[in-house]
Amino acid sequence: MNHVKRWTVTSAAALFVAAIFVGPTSGIADDNISPSDVQQGIASSPIPFNKLNLQNRPRALVALGSYLVNGVGDCVGCHTLPRFLRPGGTVSGTNGNATGNLSFVGSDPTSGNPFLDGPEQSVTGQMKANINADTHGIVTHTPTGVPIYPYNHFLAGGRCFGFFMSRNLTPDDSGKPRGLSEAEFIQVMRTGKDISCSKPNPPSYGGAADPICSPTTFPQPEAPGAGHSFNADVLQAMPWPTYHSMTDAELKAIYAYLSSLPQSRACNAAQNGCAGFSKVALLNSQAVGANRYIYANTDDCPNNGPPVQPNQQFIGSVPPQ
Repeated sequence: MNHVKRWTVTSAAALFVAAIFVGPTSGIADDNISPSDVQQGIASSPIPFNKLNLQNRPRALVALGSYLVNGVGDCVGCHTLPRFLRPGGTVSGTNGNATGNLSFVGSDPTSGNPFLDGPEQSVTGQMKANINADTHGIVTHTPTGVPIYPYNHFLAGGRCFGFFMSRNLTPDDSGKPRGLSEAEFIQVMRTGKDISCSKPNPPSYGGAADPICSPTTFPQPEAPGAGHSFNADVLQAMPWPTYHSMTDAELKAIYAYLSSLPQSRACNAAQNGCAGFSKVALLNSQAVGANRYIYANTDDCPNNGPPVQPNQQFIGSVPPQ
């Protein structure tokens, strides 16, 4: 699987694009990466490239990873919750939607949720959307230098698939996505092994181990051999059988992009649980019956669910005042 994509465009114009977007410091076989993929990767990243950590990472490789993550692979669809935010200045209740965005948070507050708001999408232009990827104002850095933005939830996980919850894919406190090396990441994508949670030191975010890896805070849905089609040894909702067929170069590009991202925090955390299955979510019968998420309704974490309980405990977001 070591073959890589060849250039799909060889015109003088394409060479010019490559000179601009790939640059002389990419460090690997840049002529094996399509300039159009590089350009699209830069344009489609909800986190602007000037906010990525490109130190010792080939720009072309990171751009290809962005194209695969944000375009081909749709990683955002499962690992960013909620995926889209309303336009900046939106008052709650617009278009029959209970959420607003008076704080102007998100990747592009001039746009909004493409399923609810304008502007109308172009057939040939970039997607116009306000993705839940706010990068305005660095609040702090991890000890390894990874930036953390206060209202950014891009690829932070938290979406429920039955019992299973999507993981935070951004760099943990060690500076690596979920604390995984490149080789470990490729192993996960090829075999489905939950390496990040089985390591002696599971991923840590903000100085605390990811609770999704703890059997006490997030137990397995049923014991092995309970008569259900469940294999605790491999990821159950992650479509790793599909990504298994990607090339080494593509998986390395995805890893490079994830490694360059700022660390983010989930709106729906493991302590909140998945409605109908676990933890705090069980405390709200309305949520269980409607399969709702339980977390505070804020501009950066909008929630269309039922009213929260006065004594509700919130993890990963601030409860409404």
